[in-house]
Amino acid sequence: MKLKGEKKEIKMVKFRITSLLLFFSLVLTAQNVYFVDGYHGGVYGHYPLEWYTRFITDNFYKYPNWRICLEIEPETWDSVEVRTPEDYKNFKKIVSDERIEFTNPAYAQSYCYNISGESIIRQFQYGIKKINQHFPEVKFSTYSSEEPCFTSCLPQLLKSFGFQYAVLKCPNTCWGGYTRAYGKDLVNWMGPDATSILTVPRYQCESFEKNSTWQTIAWNNSTSYIKACLEAGIKHPVGMCFQDAGWKNGPWLNPIKNADPNSIYITCKEYF
Repeated sequence: MKLKGEKKEIKMVKFRITSLLLFFSLVLTAQNVYFVDGYHGGVYGHYPLEWYTRFITDNFYKYPNWRICLEIEPETWDSVEVRTPEDYKNFKKIVSDERIEFTNPAYAQSYCYNISGESIIRQFQYGIKKINQHFPEVKFSTYSSEEPCFTSCLPQLLKSFGFQYAVLKCPNTCWGGYTRAYGKDLVNWMGPDATSILTVPRYQCESFEKNSTWQTIAWNNSTSYIKACLEAGIKHPVGMCFQDAGWKNGPWLNPIKNADPNSIYITCKEYF
């Protein structure tokens, strides 16, 4: 009877240890699952001038754990200032907050692979100048875009404009192309002149969404995506989606049922 009792006690200890290991595993996972949210658009694409600036500001205050990356055509702010001056003033109060990051100052959200080098330089030069006319305190450290606005000369050009990092993900707009899957957490993206910039790639394990040719499983931080990342040895998996300016979701993952519940909103700069 004593032996049986000892065996039972050993089983209970093993069960408790297993439970604790599982618990700590989940805690660690919860600390390392990230999602980059934000908006893209502008006066040449889509940006409801009469109400959208106010919508962004209101949701910024409503959800204190939310982070917003912005890829808004710089000339948009000229129109916002004239059409909704009060909303413009309120937005100016939050642009320097660490929860907001301007990730693509290109003047027209250009697809960089179909224009020349000088045109790309001007896209950044004019865009940065225009944004800083409105928001002098805004600094640019990470290049990221919702659509495939990439080209091989970007590492050199980004570094010359003071960028430190880049993101090669565009998991919700693969219909416009997508960079080749490569690597794990971070890679050094090297241009033809050998300039490199620290970059989040499209992970090797980031597969297409089932029955889709324009989305990968990273667009909504699904549990299957996070599982694939962790199994591939990616310690800090991150998904992303820059919503179209005009969408009324607020935080992107809130209404999505199969999004990983441990997802933490983060800006690109914070992630690096």
